[in-house]
Amino acid sequence: MYQKRYKVKVLSGYRITIPMEVRERFGIKVGQELEMEVGPGEIKIVVSRDDPVFGMLGIAEGAVREKGDDLFAREVEEKLRRGRENEVRGR
Repeated sequence: MYQKRYKVKVLSGYRITIPMEVRERFGIKVGQELEMEVGPGEIKIVVSRDDPVFGMLGIAEGAVREKGDDLFAREVEEKLRRGRENEVRGR
């Protein structure tokens, strides 16, 4: 079986970015839960097709969601803003 390897970097908060080619191939959306299988010397991320939480919340496939990069950028900007505010307050 052919497997393609991707190199990803662990960012602050232990986040990794799933390459766009992989996200598109598997239809991974922001907020979607993935499963992680851990074995001797390896970590495997598995796409979970059955997400009962989204079903209960009424979030349908194809619903408009914010792109991951935009969401991540907003989160970073928010953390930076809060950090600057805390510096001003002397925390």
